[in-house]
Amino acid sequence: MKIIKYITLALVIFNLPSIGLFAYGGGVGGMLSYGTIFMLIVFYALEKKTAPNWWIIVIALLYFIIGSLQFYGAPMVFMMELIKYFIFVIAGYELTKHVSITELYVFFIIGALSVGVEAMSFTNDYGRYAGFYLNANVAGFICIYGYSSIYGLKNGTLKLFGQFVFTLMGLLTFSRTFIVIWLLLNVISLKVSIKNIRIFGIAFLIFSALLFIDQVVGLNNPRFEQLKNIVSSENKVSSEEISEDSRTETWAKFYDQILDAPLIGNGYGTFSGKINSMGVHNTYLMIIGEAGIIPFLLFLVYVARLFFKSFIYFKPAPHLIMQTISLAVFLLANHNFFTFYYMTFAAMWIQYQIFKLDNGEEEEEEKLLEV
Repeated sequence: MKIIKYITLALVIFNLPSIGLFAYGGGVGGMLSYGTIFMLIVFYALEKKTAPNWWIIVIALLYFIIGSLQFYGAPMVFMMELIKYFIFVIAGYELTKHVSITELYVFFIIGALSVGVEAMSFTNDYGRYAGFYLNANVAGFICIYGYSSIYGLKNGTLKLFGQFVFTLMGLLTFSRTFIVIWLLLNVISLKVSIKNIRIFGIAFLIFSALLFIDQVVGLNNPRFEQLKNIVSSENKVSSEEISEDSRTETWAKFYDQILDAPLIGNGYGTFSGKINSMGVHNTYLMIIGEAGIIPFLLFLVYVARLFFKSFIYFKPAPHLIMQTISLAVFLLANHNFFTFYYMTFAAMWIQYQIFKLDNGEEEEEEKLLEV
């Protein structure tokens, strides 16, 4: 079963179907996509069945059903996306119950390292790198979610290694959202232990590594130039430069459509780039924009519940509130919660850890936190 579990995790967390589609075309991409669903079904069939994830099931049902009322794309494409997603939610939730914090850390750190491999081996004129994830902002999510998971580990060496790798790889994505959340998490980590202040000490090494990579391959990224200017204080960086191409400008283009149809939305795909060429880049706005206020409010309650519960369990499991912050804030800049399975997986993993703590399974939780 471990082999099946690890193959399935690799397909989901390493974004292999999208890589296959991008590198080899629809045939390979489709095969890996259906292969992921097949492996999930096999895993689910062989494992003991437990309670399903009713939160995500109900939210997704409302989102897809209401959104379908005004969907004008290909019906078969919509049905396949719906079926695959619900298979993932049902079988994937069982998978999350068998993934320890150490296993989660290992898979996310491999995913993050792919960013560095791309930066060193496949340079581009754009100057931002994404590794397995094809989109630098999404790769930033992988790095910050992985970074937040290190606070669930007890092995100091793994923590230090994770702090360095996730930070360096996250900076290579040049995601402003990553930097903001990284700073917030490190402030919170001081509440866990004052020793965590060391990350600010090794930030110099991380920045030096960035300078080395820039010298070797030439990062050619305006944001990196801004970062160097901020650190060196040689040149002033205006607030306009820092906020250039901000997500708030993108969101503003969709506000009128939301106000025009607040109850049932504008239809599936209208805010996520499936129907129009441009997406809203915000999961919360996507839900209300495509399916209206009911699934939107329920999704807000779901995220708020993760925040509340993970805050309550901050002392025994500080990584949960950090992972929740990482997920919730990144969803403000990404509209693919129902498309990128690793994002739903990340949410369900947090949810199940909270469920275990709610049911007094402290001993088992302690085992998961050990390396």
